[in-house]
Amino acid sequence: MDTRRRDRALGAVFGTLIGDALGMGCHWYYDLAALRRDHGWVRDYVAPKPGTWHAGLGAGQSSQTGQVARLLLRSLAERGGYDAADFTARLDDLLATLDGTIQGGRVTDLAMRDVWRARRRGVPWGEAGSLAETSEAATRGAILAAVLDDEPTVLARTALADIRLTHRDPFIAAQALAFVLTVRSLIEGGGLVEASQRAKAWVEGLGVTPQATDCFLQPGFVERAARNPALADLDPIVVAELYGLPCQQAMLLPAAYFYAARFADDFETAVLTAVNSGGNNMARAGLTGALVGARVGLSGIPERFVTGLEDAVALGADAERALRP
Repeated sequence: MDTRRRDRALGAVFGTLIGDALGMGCHWYYDLAALRRDHGWVRDYVAPKPGTWHAGLGAGQSSQTGQVARLLLRSLAERGGYDAADFTARLDDLLATLDGTIQGGRVTDLAMRDVWRARRRGVPWGEAGSLAETSEAATRGAILAAVLDDEPTVLARTALADIRLTHRDPFIAAQALAFVLTVRSLIEGGGLVEASQRAKAWVEGLGVTPQATDCFLQPGFVERAARNPALADLDPIVVAELYGLPCQQAMLLPAAYFYAARFADDFETAVLTAVNSGGNNMARAGLTGALVGARVGLSGIPERFVTGLEDAVALGADAERALRP
């Protein structure tokens, strides 16, 4: 792996976890006035306010989504590649610390609560996935996109199997896969238009339903819109409201693509816009961070975001070990 491509791969890894941690401290504010009242314009990691969803965590810590992404990265580093049995064993260890409620650990999303119940009933991995429409599988999939330097079709097959561990809705799985392959394409070079073209070719023959193939075209369409002169004066904060503030992946991804296109060379502005746009800003920022991190590389991410991330040194060591020479 050449030096520039390695830098972009590390950027995708750190960008994912930085975005998640930046959003964690001010997560789920649907009232932007309340977000501004409690945190002003968020410019760095913040601790959650008492009484909010992630209260008790500190600035720079990961959400549970980030925890799972870190588990995947550690598995990749220690096993020298993707080992589903090892990763799911680590997930089982995490599930054993939960109680099936939303506040059973660090805030446990709907998909993971469904998986927790399925595993408690003895449903095997591969069949325990949820029908939830959330984006956690896409978020951790960015780690696979960064680390697995296989042929793109091999990555696509591996990523789809990993996505289905927790998300088995065909549309959600296809949309998450489109995101993973978009991150991979950005690491290789080019923008979202090129990524759409590549990703659609990479999934041929993988059994993705024909109704879902438009997921692979979405990044390119959004990039064209973000660069349309007619939208030059559009307040980017409004973009999240236009697509939707809740947790549905179909609402989060297009906003992340928009920010990654509008601020393609500016990691800080892209991710902080995703954070300050409210709603499920944590997921939106993690997705945006993966995309823009894959474009600018670790060298293009402000140092304060890297050093302020919990266990940044250990994370960097895992990422370096997971990446092939």
